[in-house]
Amino acid sequence: MSQDLLETLLKAKDDENANVRKAAAIALGDQDSSHAKAALAKMLSDKVWQVKEEVINSIQKAKITEAAPHLLKILGCDDESQARKAILKWAAARGEDQASSKAQGGANPLAGGGKKKVDPNPWQIKKAAALAVSSLRPNLAAAPLMEMLKVENPSVRSAALIGLGTIQSQEAIGEAIAMCEDTDWNVRKTAATILGRLKAEQAAPVLIKLLDDDKFSVRTEAVIALNHIKPSEALEPLANTLANDNNYEVRKTAATALGNLKNEEIAPALFKALKDDNWMVKKAALDSITNLKVVDGIDFMAQMLGDEQEEIRSAAAAGLITLTKISKAKV
Repeated sequence: MSQDLLETLLKAKDDENANVRKAAAIALGDQDSSHAKAALAKMLSDKVWQVKEEVINSIQKAKITEAAPHLLKILGCDDESQARKAILKWAAARGEDQASSKAQGGANPLAGGGKKKVDPNPWQIKKAAALAVSSLRPNLAAAPLMEMLKVENPSVRSAALIGLGTIQSQEAIGEAIAMCEDTDWNVRKTAATILGRLKAEQAAPVLIKLLDDDKFSVRTEAVIALNHIKPSEALEPLANTLANDNNYEVRKTAATALGNLKNEEIAPALFKALKDDNWMVKKAALDSITNLKVVDGIDFMAQMLGDEQEEIRSAAAAGLITLTKISKAKV
């Protein structure tokens, strides 16, 4: 990194424009410099949470371990004994918490015009801090959870795996792959869920194997995981699941997953699924045909306009209109 670039970024981190500071935080995270790392640590005091969130992400990326105590303070931890619980709590935070933070925060400072007092640490900041700390200090959460995977009780192992998935621990992938062959079906289900959440491409073979599991809930989670990972080798196995699984929920999920693989070669399997005896499977197939923009599906859509189920007719109508527009555009 040139000295001129470093000086530019160090100046930009104090810019009046929050977007400039946010961009500086992103760029500083890519620099291998003690000055850049020190600057990021100081930026944790930024008043705009969107900037602070990016600062925390860059601290995690740059592996600035000395920032961990500051991140723990953001989580409300006075000592490390409180850290594990706080990490797991905030790493699992979702958008439903946003309403409360908005009630405290007001307008988006990055958009301009926000004058209300903003909570310096809304849930987005605490989530970012939790994930960063778990990465910088794996002994606080990941290591204890990995030890819990050795416990015989399947409920404990499942809970530990969920915790590892929550903090997005890459160390959990190998364990989760092995646990896909566990004798306890709930453990297998949890393992599939976590592998999908972590988008573990190396898990595709074992997840495909789970499509033949004797528990439908395990098969469903395997399909969902493959939907997240989107491996090309899952195309035929998912088509087979759509055609032959004895549970409509699994077939419906497979139809949706096939549409997300973005491969028109699967269209015949989706056309065949339009004759499924469950209307939810048929609707999922219709949606996937539309999602894949398969213009050969227009006639199938037209036929489904006469279906007795309103949801089917509606999906067919929307698909026919969309595919017809695409077909005309190709002429």
